[in-house]
Amino acid sequence: MIRTLDASMLNLPWSALDLIPEAASRGFQAVSLTPDLLEDPLRAKKAGEAARACGIGFGLLPMPADFYHWELDDAEFEKALEELKRRAAVAEKLGAKTAYNHVWPAGTREFDENFLWHAGRIRKVGEILRDYGVRYGLEFLGPHELRTLAPHAFVHSLDGVLSLADAAGGTAGIAFDVYHWYTSAGGEEKDLLTVEEKIDRLVCVHLNDAPAGIPYDRQKDMQRRFPMETGVIDSRAILNRFRKKGTDALYMIEPFEPGRTIFRSLSPAEAAARAEEILLRVEG
Repeated sequence: MIRTLDASMLNLPWSALDLIPEAASRGFQAVSLTPDLLEDPLRAKKAGEAARACGIGFGLLPMPADFYHWELDDAEFEKALEELKRRAAVAEKLGAKTAYNHVWPAGTREFDENFLWHAGRIRKVGEILRDYGVRYGLEFLGPHELRTLAPHAFVHSLDGVLSLADAAGGTAGIAFDVYHWYTSAGGEEKDLLTVEEKIDRLVCVHLNDAPAGIPYDRQKDMQRRFPMETGVIDSRAILNRFRKKGTDALYMIEPFEPGRTIFRSLSPAEAAARAEEILLRVEG
């Protein structure tokens, strides 16, 4: 698996260009792309040169839209697809080979209609990314509070997003967030077995922990802890299980609050050092 530093997930204000040498010095194997590299060819070229010099690759491609939010209408969706093509072309040149989107666990459409609507959109997004050599993952969202954001509940489990991916032609794989896994149904063993069985479809893993003393179905989406901080979620065991399967999926920290506020104030060197410190306790 590929240890990745992702500026967006840590709320870092820095470009990947600033993070590359610091991440490489701390044992990271990839740095996710940042929007400035997608907008400025010169900066993208410099980042590519810096990555090659440091022996580090690129992680996630930032997506141009929340593709499966019910408020993104068809015209906006088609416009975002054109932007996705442009971004994917940059990613291809830089060697960034992974991307993901989450699927909201609620919507304004009833379930069957919403399922078909999602499958149609996933097919279009996945086909574009496939054409540029980018692997695409779907992430389910577990917190129960998110299921009430719209009138109708929707998929909120691993089985749910895999069903969507299959209905869309199988172009999408799995973006597995251990917090969403835990908050969806308390952390089911069958989901880990499914990922192991479908390890070739694993695109990336988000590592975090849950606040202690709160039932899984009352956890809040934006309140998380650094992986292995509370021990509510055993990220170390999960990561080790997936690693043993030989996957080349990315893995990274996604703590939300208060972690994102903590990281926001750090320099590139400090951020890379803090992220390495956290991941070392996960990697065991």
